[in-house]
Amino acid sequence: METTSLNNLSLRLAGVVVILAVLFVIDLNVDDAVNQLWLPLLLAAGAYLMTLSLMAVAITAATLAFLHMELGATFWVSALAYPALLAVCSAYIGWVLLQRFRQRIKDTHEERWASRQREPEE
Repeated sequence: METTSLNNLSLRLAGVVVILAVLFVIDLNVDDAVNQLWLPLLLAAGAYLMTLSLMAVAITAATLAFLHMELGATFWVSALAYPALLAVCSAYIGWVLLQRFRQRIKDTHEERWASRQREPEE
């Protein structure tokens, strides 16, 4: 248990280091792929290491991609990469939610069936 806690702490600290490093380097006013796509993705990786929650990162990335995409833009990141990122994140979010729904149905199946059996017939 203690080893897992130390591993999680070291991952979280690595996430903080990655986030701080990106924040010192990134310049969102420059229209190039590094500052508009790769460094924000590295920031998302740091956020994952900090939170250890891919769902939280996917929701955040999908929201930001949706807000910053411009389908008619000449810059490929705004026109292609952000919509693709939105599609990938949305697919992941949908898949996770579907899996959680299925698990919830599976977990409560016996209880619901027993409840139906106990109900008096009218």
